Amino acid sequence: MRELVTDLLDVLGLLLVAAGVAAALLPLLGWGALAAAGVVVLAGSWWAARQDRPDPAAERRGAA
Repeated sequence: MRELVTDLLDVLGLLLVAAGVAAALLPLLGWGALAAAGVVVLAGSWWAARQDRPDPAAERRGAA
């Protein structure tokens, strides 16, 4: 249950960051700011997915 709440808060925080980026860039880029917000969300998703994977270099060294 604790992990679910943490994950939901992480998603909410990431969406708020993306919305802030989009709002800041909207006057400069127009609707292209949504692309910047999408990049923020995808980067956060990619980063979170990488945190869950074991380090292959550490496995080769036998450190894992």
